[in-house]
Amino acid sequence: MSSNPIIATRHISPTRVVVVTLGLIGMGAVAGALAGALAVTAWLGITEGVKAGFDLAAWTVAGVVGGALGALLLPATGFTMLRHVPLGRVLGHTILATALGGMLGVQFLGGWWLAGPLCGFGLAAGRLWLLARRARAV
Repeated sequence: MSSNPIIATRHISPTRVVVVTLGLIGMGAVAGALAGALAVTAWLGITEGVKAGFDLAAWTVAGVVGGALGALLLPATGFTMLRHVPLGRVLGHTILATALGGMLGVQFLGGWWLAGPLCGFGLAAGRLWLLARRARAV
């Protein structure tokens, strides 16, 4: 009998990587568009009245910007710092935090409004990462 331990090699399927990546890009785009539309609806609803919150043009602009950012940010964080966090939890927390950051960014940051949703997303992702890290350490 050999004294060398058998080390299992890990097989990563390129097809699976592509499918998961495309899925995360799609989910990120949908989540980002939803966060953008939610933020613009709440912000316009609070500042200009409920009727203004349901403006289709505002939803379109916010959805396109949010969708583009979500398509980039969700796969990047999903493959790196949030690998051990369930996808539903990631989506729920980051959508709400991004929308809140977007509302605050438009209200208080003027021309730097984009920093609001990015900070909201970053804070939610960082919080989830810390919670997952603590849970794995126990």
